[in-house]
Amino acid sequence: MSRGPHILAILTAVLVALTGCAGAAPEPVRDPHPADGPLPVVDTSALRPPTPFTGLRMVDPGWSVAPQYADGVFLAPAAREDLQRFTAVDVQGEVRWVAERPADSTGFAVTADADGRALAVLTDVHRPAGVASDKVTATAYELATGDPVWGPVEVPGPHAGPGLVFARSSDDSARTSGTRTVLDPTTGRVLASESGTSGQRVLGEYHGTVLVTDDRTLTALNATGGQELWQIPLAEHGRVRTAIHPSGAAAAAEGLALLEAEHSPGLLIDLRKGSILNETARDAAVDPGTGTVVVLDEAGLHATRDGQHLWSLPVTDDTRLAALGGALVYLREGGAVRVHNVITGEVADAYTPAMAGTILVPARITADGAAVFTEGPRHLLATLVPEPGASG
Repeated sequence: MSRGPHILAILTAVLVALTGCAGAAPEPVRDPHPADGPLPVVDTSALRPPTPFTGLRMVDPGWSVAPQYADGVFLAPAAREDLQRFTAVDVQGEVRWVAERPADSTGFAVTADADGRALAVLTDVHRPAGVASDKVTATAYELATGDPVWGPVEVPGPHAGPGLVFARSSDDSARTSGTRTVLDPTTGRVLASESGTSGQRVLGEYHGTVLVTDDRTLTALNATGGQELWQIPLAEHGRVRTAIHPSGAAAAAEGLALLEAEHSPGLLIDLRKGSILNETARDAAVDPGTGTVVVLDEAGLHATRDGQHLWSLPVTDDTRLAALGGALVYLREGGAVRVHNVITGEVADAYTPAMAGTILVPARITADGAAVFTEGPRHLLATLVPEPGASG
């Protein structure tokens, strides 16, 4: 054997090894840990937020999707350096913790345990050597601190939602997902699954309430322990509802669930009372300050408080409910923005006419006045901290 081909083989092997190393994804730091530094402050000189948010410091956490929220802390991932970096940020704009996952581990949910403690549940995709399919796990952390609570526990597939619902890929091309399983937020144990049951389907977990359905009833279970809370007959009011699914629209406010059914395109459920509030709802939200419920349905926009009707307004087919908070409801109508007082229904002057710049419309407003704004691909956080030099 001549030395030429032998040396060439060695060089080729080295080259392949080096190429493989260069293309390998970095190993994620999975456990929550402190951030490297503070979040970048946004230059708002060319932006035009609503009047209640002018003068507040705005930060950019780099989130690539809309954050979820509970108890003063937002959470969302950002795709960085072939990883998903989850960042938990409080309403003052301080980073509570960060945690990393592989690039394809984007699933997460914010929920609450039996004591009402807010939890962050992150998924993780593993690819064991010699195994054909991925192994997916879920791990819960205290949202405020990043302290571990339970897990990792193996789940049947990626996060599907709403809440702690996970689904194995479907072999049926007509279904968007396969068997759905929901976890107990307090323990991480399986609370309900579609496997091995007679027609039971898992709809979602809504901050401690799990909804399941069969051919006859919609049933709510306590997410801790699985005790039945209430049932709604699907033939109630003489109309049989079939093929119930979680709504693809934005999640309704806490205490509400928005579902879709064959004969009820927007089934708005009061989770506490176990009653149907609306059968044509497109979206709904609750003002955390006044307790006013605003529902967008086929007939228009309606507001109620303590069960009493406050007002109704006509809307166009392309009207969307952007956010509700501070006694104001923000609507998008095509390229326009409408703002109304939630108590009176009157049009509100939410923007300072003299200001110039890109109009910002809130996507989420907290009870204490922080807000998330979507500006192009960015999800910006208006904190409770005044900008340096801001009056008031």
